[in-house]
Amino acid sequence: MSAIRVRRLGSTDDLAGAAELLIRFFREEQFDAPDDVIRRNAAIMAGLDNCGLFIAESSGKVIGVATVSLEFGIEFGWGAEMGDLYVLTEWRGKGVARLLVSAIESFLTERGATTYQITLTPYAQGAHDLKAFYDRLGFAGEGRLILAKKL
Repeated sequence: MSAIRVRRLGSTDDLAGAAELLIRFFREEQFDAPDDVIRRNAAIMAGLDNCGLFIAESSGKVIGVATVSLEFGIEFGWGAEMGDLYVLTEWRGKGVARLLVSAIESFLTERGATTYQITLTPYAQGAHDLKAFYDRLGFAGEGRLILAKKL
């Protein structure tokens, strides 16, 4: 197995591999965001200082992707949400997701974040038991209910 390299993408980087994995992730997890919206938002995210678009690569191939966005609030100061974490099926169980999470945590620590969260969809939990995975990474539920409203 080749070495795995994780890096944050910027606005001048080739974003095609990251966008394709995000599209694949969204289709597998049954999200309905159109491909062009995913590509456009990935390009915007790559250019924002308060966001991170990370990829894991092996032998020049993108094998994993993760995204994170910082926010500032009264309760915690700087915090964030890891919005996406996806690793190609054949690379799962090989530490790729942990490398991506570690890179995100370094990014957040460098920017003064004190906490970050993830949101598990019922589909993702049922299909992959992601709560157990995130529990092993130190995440814990805090009893809050997240509600969303489209604008």
